Amino acid sequence: MTLTTYQCRPESKGSIHAKSNDPNAAPAIRPNYLADPIDQQVLVDGMKIGRSIINSRVLDKYRAYEMNPGDKVQSDAEWLQFARENGQTTYHVIGTCKMGPDPMAVVDDRLRVHGIAGLRVVDASIMPTVPSGNTNAAVIMIAEKGADMIKAATADDLLVAA
Repeated sequence: MTLTTYQCRPESKGSIHAKSNDPNAAPAIRPNYLADPIDQQVLVDGMKIGRSIINSRVLDKYRAYEMNPGDKVQSDAEWLQFARENGQTTYHVIGTCKMGPDPMAVVDDRLRVHGIAGLRVVDASIMPTVPSGNTNAAVIMIAEKGADMIKAATADDLLVAA
């Protein structure tokens, strides 16, 4: 059997930056996984809880032994090292063009890109925080609302968003 631990709302923030003005150049991506101590503790605690569930007597007939990380991992530092060496993304990246009124926001509440007339962002990148579930439903909702906004656009919407 497989047990996975996943933090739905991590505190660690990564970044993505253009390395040059060449549109074909790969961006500089810094995932920054497990940078925040809260994320580290949540993941370590989650893995320890997972182990205790799998080791319960009720599952004895289904479990032969713990393959990974194995009995050698016991301390919090060992759990964290295991996570750093074996953890993977869940590919639910969001937030590179967050929506909001603050200086870090890229789009306004009408999904218009600040400072660029006629351009909107209508995808998961506008989410300021990760939803607790799969991002698919949230993206569909954003697309539906964005489509309605575009259909209802007036001449004012073509102006450069502040």
